[in-house]
Amino acid sequence: MNRILRNKKTILIVTALTSATCFSGCNKASDEEKALAVFSTSISEFATYIKDTDEKINDLDPSQKESVIELLEILDDMDNQFENFSLVEPPLQYAGVSNLARQASTDMSLAVSYYHTAYESEPFDENYANAAYQCYSNSIEYIRYIGYLLKGEKIPENDHVTVYEELNNENILDKWWSGDDENEATFDNASEVAN
Repeated sequence: MNRILRNKKTILIVTALTSATCFSGCNKASDEEKALAVFSTSISEFATYIKDTDEKINDLDPSQKESVIELLEILDDMDNQFENFSLVEPPLQYAGVSNLARQASTDMSLAVSYYHTAYESEPFDENYANAAYQCYSNSIEYIRYIGYLLKGEKIPENDHVTVYEELNNENILDKWWSGDDENEATFDNASEVAN
């Protein structure tokens, strides 16, 4: 009888441990799914905000003096929205989004500051306006890069971005240091050629 009870206790303990392990694994997946859902919602809301704000800016009448005030208010709001977006915690599979969002926020803050300086100066300061436009364009470009990442597309290379593919190439550091992307010569190959 003791043996039967001992076996039942063992079975009960094993079952309880197995269940606890399964449920803790399921709970983790649920947390990951929740994080992904929150991130997805944030992305969707931010994309809608960008689209709506773009329409507001394009609807401004540049001949109206009030348009400058409206533009600066829109830009102030963009600065806040970009900062809030940069604080969103992406799931692990989208970790690259964080740096791009922070850079977009930084550039948007600079753009807004420069636009305020340009429009609030007497006379209008074109140099600040040009700097503001460049920062604004950079910020929007970083948002485009985020879109590429989320869609799983390649980010096009330009002045701001150099794309490095992950390779199992032991000579990749030699290629990066030499700045030679096309030639796969290594120090080993170079010494063979010299001999």
